[in-house]
Amino acid sequence: MEQKREDRGDSTGRAGGALRQALGLSGEQAAAVYGALRAVVGADGGALRERTRGLLRLASRELGLEGERSGGGEVDPAELGRAFPSDEGRRWLVDGLIVAVCIEGEVSPARRAALEGLARGLGVRSPYLELLPDFQARNTWAIKRGLATRSPDARRMFRRLWQEEGVLGLARAGLFALGLHRDPQLARRFRALAAMPAGTLGHAVTEHFVARGLTFPGERGGMPERMMHHDLLHVLNGYNTDPAGECELAGFYCGFAGEGAFTFIMTVLATFHLGLRVSPAVVEPAVGAFDPERVLRAFLRGRRLSTDVMGPWDYWALMGLSLDEARERLGIGEPPQTLASAGAPLP
Repeated sequence: MEQKREDRGDSTGRAGGALRQALGLSGEQAAAVYGALRAVVGADGGALRERTRGLLRLASRELGLEGERSGGGEVDPAELGRAFPSDEGRRWLVDGLIVAVCIEGEVSPARRAALEGLARGLGVRSPYLELLPDFQARNTWAIKRGLATRSPDARRMFRRLWQEEGVLGLARAGLFALGLHRDPQLARRFRALAAMPAGTLGHAVTEHFVARGLTFPGERGGMPERMMHHDLLHVLNGYNTDPAGECELAGFYCGFAGEGAFTFIMTVLATFHLGLRVSPAVVEPAVGAFDPERVLRAFLRGRRLSTDVMGPWDYWALMGLSLDEARERLGIGEPPQTLASAGAPLP
């Protein structure tokens, strides 16, 4: 999860702003990000709507800039390129600005064109930006294909299945897909968590599943055990399973998942902000549930995670611990009330 620091264009340091500190941005870089954001949202012309204004206020504050800066219009890709000399840093910038294109609950054609022009000027080719025409056309099958091929969770799960179980594991995955797989011993182990004392992670997991009518791993229709991290992270972080809570969890995953992490953001933007049915059939889409401040807070929290929860970690060892103890073990102890977390810098 460690990532390289972007070469600085100046020596202004990283003063102020949780996002600026977490990403290790210089003053020049922070200003460049905000300028690019203003240029993209300003492409619509006319007065900015409230969601956009809120996004600008959040960006200004968390980039450590003074007030809600004015401006907009043209942005010079050459200046952006000097601020972000690495390909990876430029790609991060372009991908992040996709949120601004979709923030009003629809894909803005003018903002999309502005971002595409900026990407061309920076020499960036982003598979997520290339999905925006399908988002705009509400082409759900194309979106599903595009996201599925880039999902870090799916790629890693199938890689683990092959490495740990070979052909048998892949066959078992097919049974999961058909809802036919059962593991009575595993199901009993999960059901036994109900006997753990109140306040423990194990007891909280039982409450989470029972309250929502979810099926335990090992039971018919239950999720694969290798995907249990999803519901465990709901419990550990206190994120609800409503659309807004799923957006928060996507932000958390984006903070730690490494390559392809922005797939999580694209998935919830499509499903819970644009109302596109691109997630599994049991997931009901929604419109307008993506709250940038809550997602940003979750992203920063995810960057503090010290355990690879999508890998072969022993979560059973945490079940008897209190929620606070389990969080501390994972490096995600209770977050502060404001957006003040920091982690390793992004490229």
